[in-house]
Amino acid sequence: MKLNPEGIRNILNKVKYPGFTRDIVSFGVVKEIEVEGSKVKLYLVLPKPDEKLESEIRNSVIKTLLESPGVSEVDVMIGARELKGTPGQARTVERAKLPEIKYFIAVASGKGGVGKSTVAVNLALSISKMRKNVGLMDADIWGPSTPIMLGINERPRSTPDQKIIPLEKFGLKLMSIGFLINDDDTVIWRGPMVHGAVKQFIEDVEWKGTDYLVIDLPPGTGDAQLSLIQTAPLSGGVIVTTPQDVALIDVRRGVQMFKKLNVPVLGIIENMSYLVCPHCSGEVDIFSKGGGKRMAEKFDVPFLGEIPIDPEIRKGGDDGIPIVVSHPESAAAKAFTVAAEKILKIIEETA
Repeated sequence: MKLNPEGIRNILNKVKYPGFTRDIVSFGVVKEIEVEGSKVKLYLVLPKPDEKLESEIRNSVIKTLLESPGVSEVDVMIGARELKGTPGQARTVERAKLPEIKYFIAVASGKGGVGKSTVAVNLALSISKMRKNVGLMDADIWGPSTPIMLGINERPRSTPDQKIIPLEKFGLKLMSIGFLINDDDTVIWRGPMVHGAVKQFIEDVEWKGTDYLVIDLPPGTGDAQLSLIQTAPLSGGVIVTTPQDVALIDVRRGVQMFKKLNVPVLGIIENMSYLVCPHCSGEVDIFSKGGGKRMAEKFDVPFLGEIPIDPEIRKGGDDGIPIVVSHPESAAAKAFTVAAEKILKIIEETA
């Protein structure tokens, strides 16, 4: 059997990325393949340095290839991010295409309907009140909500070198697929297209001068999440949930996703935690309460706070004026501010 790079790539389709059902080829880990007779040399790139992950993938790759007909020797070189250099030489990490952003903060949820985008927008605005140069990237390719929640119906322009200029509102630099498509359009994309869009939003947007970038991920643990973690050096991830059991079950998926990809979990936010009765001012636990805090304790991650149900949150999202701007003294706005303070403390102290 004569070996060639394409045949080796097909064999590597059997090697799963640890903790996921996807293989290392579709994950984008395999960068170069060299074949000399029966000898195979590979260059692999991981999202972030991780000795345990490196060892696990290296062992799986070597075992799989040596069990294949015609392969007598396997040499595996593993690094982090995009590698450059010539085969056989020491390779170095290349981040030239990444914008000079100090902190990338991902906001995720295990399922939809928990108010993740509302939390992401209000967190970004809260951070912008305490720090300068804050951006918000809407990576929810299938359900972009930033245009509505911030009341924007403009199209971004581009620089002479074809960089996309982010739009601005309330002091935030903004990018969303929703700025590039019509209101009636539906995005029906598969993995490679999603990866391309997320990569473009990081590398081809003029984020220059942005120090803090909050990224609103789509719900779940699919292609967009993996693409982002492959592309940007995340400072950490925030997981949004609601108190009821059906939402809490999916918190585990979010925590495991970040941990398996070596991304720090900044904490859990419990959204829609309770309703303040307009008549007696008592707290009404519509969806139960305290589940987010219990999950944070279970997984030994920070609990960032409880966001109460407030009709002004819904109204602000529909009108394009989020509650931290329209009602900064409300209990909900103060809860967002406290969560933002905790996030800043964690990422800045561990940087």
